[in-house]
Amino acid sequence: MYTTRFAPSPSGRLHFGSVVTLVGAYLRARAEGGRFLIRIEDLDFPRCKAEHTESILKEIAALGITPDGPVLIQSECLDRYESLLKGLTARPDTFFCDCTRAALKVRPCTCRDKTLMEGALKICLTLETGYDDVRRGTLRTIAPLERDVTLKRRDGIIAYHFACVVDDALQGVTEVVRGADLLEETPVQRALIRAMGLKEPAYLHLPLAVHGHDKLSKQNHARAAFEVLPPAELLLAALSFLGQDTAGLKGLNCKALLARATERFDITRLPLGPLEAPF
Repeated sequence: MYTTRFAPSPSGRLHFGSVVTLVGAYLRARAEGGRFLIRIEDLDFPRCKAEHTESILKEIAALGITPDGPVLIQSECLDRYESLLKGLTARPDTFFCDCTRAALKVRPCTCRDKTLMEGALKICLTLETGYDDVRRGTLRTIAPLERDVTLKRRDGIIAYHFACVVDDALQGVTEVVRGADLLEETPVQRALIRAMGLKEPAYLHLPLAVHGHDKLSKQNHARAAFEVLPPAELLLAALSFLGQDTAGLKGLNCKALLARATERFDITRLPLGPLEAPF
């Protein structure tokens, strides 16, 4: 069955770019007659807070969106990640690295040639030259075709790419619907999926919301979406941003609005380039 997910990081409340991804993934799942799931990616403990998880889940519900299964919270799955990592440490393409970020800016890592027993756990991956995006067609990889990818950081935090592909497989995700800011990271995740013997999903990247030349993000102090617009108007703004037909939808409550939007959802109307966010 078609399955996708919305996977926010609780480092703040939902901003407009997050709402666009949420709405796009939800409508895609409903239009395909499939499942929509929510995953909270809160493994970066210094940045992620429980209160933000709570506010994000409340805001999703306020939009009339309900997942088709329990919410997966990554911080509650540490034992599973650690068990899988132990199984990877004996592979010839994994190694421990004691390089700092500052050191890697001035020289390449040579830790693969050492026999370190601690540090960041990394894997050497070979990337393919291209991959298919459901909306954009065949995309070419611009990253180096060989790349060392962190599985677990030096500070003990499970790395994003590893947890992401593990949980997509666990949740049965058949298509990853997310923002275009992750286009360049997709070849890395595909290579990691192949290395781990997992089933690869399809990919659909939504238009990126920008403010000026910057991606709309919490790091760039994007405004909390619910502080700007009420839920139904926020849904309409997201639908318009996604290029969907909003005629006759103004004045509907969230549930009715989403039902009509699902009937009209047209993947060919999704914009390809980044767009200026309305706020």
